[in-house]
Amino acid sequence: MNSHHVFRSSAAALLLLVAGHAMARGVQESPPDSGLHGSLGLGIGVKPEYPGAKDRESRFQPSVSLFYGDTFFLTGATAGVNLLRQQIAGGTRITAGPLLAWRSGRKESEHAELAGLGDIQRGLDAGGFVGLQMGEYHVRTEVLKDFTNDNGGTTLTLSAGRGWTVAERLHLHASADATWASADHMNLFYGVDATQSANSGLTQYQADAGGKSIGLNLKADYRITREWGAFASARYSRLVGDAATSPIVSDLGSRDQASATVGIRYRF
Repeated sequence: MNSHHVFRSSAAALLLLVAGHAMARGVQESPPDSGLHGSLGLGIGVKPEYPGAKDRESRFQPSVSLFYGDTFFLTGATAGVNLLRQQIAGGTRITAGPLLAWRSGRKESEHAELAGLGDIQRGLDAGGFVGLQMGEYHVRTEVLKDFTNDNGGTTLTLSAGRGWTVAERLHLHASADATWASADHMNLFYGVDATQSANSGLTQYQADAGGKSIGLNLKADYRITREWGAFASARYSRLVGDAATSPIVSDLGSRDQASATVGIRYRF
C-alpha cells in the first residue's frame, strides 16, 4: 500500500467518523465561564529536532490554554475566535472562526546533516476552523496559509477524537488527524532545489501538493487539587506522500515522528 493510499484511507475514515457521529469537541473547547479563565503550566518534552528529523531533543515547554468567555482562545501556539457558536439537533454544537498559528522554522547551523540546505524562517499562518461537538466526541477541520512569508504555502488538517473520564480525577483524550499540504509548503520543508543540491550533495527533489502526514494523539489530565493538576501527552505521526520520499527525510531523517510531554499546570 503506497503512502498516498494510506493518506486517502485515513482521511476517508475520519470523514466517515464525522458522518457517523456528527460530533465534535474542538481543541479550543472551554467551560462556559465568563471573563478570563484557563490554565498555565510547564512541562518537559521530547520531540523531533525539526520536521522530518530522526533525532529528538528535550526541552522545557510552556503549557498555555487561555479563554475569554466562550469567544477568544489561545491554546499552545494557536489563537482564534469562536465567531459562530450554534446548537443544532441532537445536542450537536458547531463552532467556527478565524485562526492565527505560529509556524516553527529550521536552522541549518544547528543540525550538521542540513549543511547546504539553508534556513527556514519562522512565520505566522492565518486561516480558519470549523468544529463539531457532541458529548465527548469531536471533529475539526483547520485551514492555514502562510501570512508573514511568501513561500510557506497552505495546510488542511482534519482531526477527530473523543474524551473519557476514567476516574474522578483522571481524564483521557484520544484523537487522530490527517494533513494535506500545498506544493509551496511541501517544497519549503522537504524540497531540494538546484542550489541546495549542489551545496549539500542531496539529490534535487521537487515535491507536489498532497498528503503530508497522519497522526495519533493521547492526552491525560490528572486533577491534584481544584487548581493544580498534572498532564501528559504523546503523539506519533507518519510522514506520507512526497514528504516521506524527500531525501531530507529518506536519506537524513525519518518518516516516523514521535513526541511526548509531562508537566504540571495551574487552572484558574
